[in-house]
Amino acid sequence: MRPLRLPFWLLVLGACSQKISLQGGTKNVGLDQGYPTKLEISSIIQPYSDSLTAEMGEVIGRADTSFDLSYPNSNLMNWVADALLQQETQAVKMREPVVVLLNAGGLRSSINRGDITVGDLYKLMPFDNVVAWVRLPVERIPDIEKNLSQQAKGVALSNARFEKGKLMVGNLLPEHTHITFITSDYLAYGGDKMTFFLQPESVSVSQHNLRDVFIQAVKQQGTLSNRTEKRYIP
Repeated sequence: MRPLRLPFWLLVLGACSQKISLQGGTKNVGLDQGYPTKLEISSIIQPYSDSLTAEMGEVIGRADTSFDLSYPNSNLMNWVADALLQQETQAVKMREPVVVLLNAGGLRSSINRGDITVGDLYKLMPFDNVVAWVRLPVERIPDIEKNLSQQAKGVALSNARFEKGKLMVGNLLPEHTHITFITSDYLAYGGDKMTFFLQPESVSVSQHNLRDVFIQAVKQQGTLSNRTEKRYIP
């Protein structure tokens, strides 16, 4: 689900006043004939505005408690990581460990107790980042641990914990040679100094917008699952 986007020419007209003056040297040339009035512009834009307001106000779920934007641990960070893991793997059978890792700085708003609207998810994730799958050899774990130790705000994790410099991955067995990380395209390309994602065994960047994944997760859950355990302990 994406918001309606106004045509560029409407945005330009909306920013214009009724009278436009071009100043060059000592001569002012008034241009006020043939341009739409503010009332005319408003009547053109209004249908788009009404549709956008209705879309952003659509109630898609609820929260029985607030999901707070706080660091380095929070139920909000746990929820986004778990939601991404569940949505991305529910139709996929994996033969090796899968971990969700997201940067805490990518989350920009809390989710308040009560009804949750589409607009709330746009506030939470205002960027257009998409989902990326990155496969790394287990030998890269020490590099990952060193990097995570330097993440002041912590990270959002699912199927893993980071405690006192060690990354503990769920269902990681001695015979496993690789770990697949589900993350954002921003991080997959080394954003937030997560250079351990560079030179992967393989990387797949999907067309799934992270925000849309979270919107679908809210719709599927109905009431958000509240997990409060600490997953990042420096």
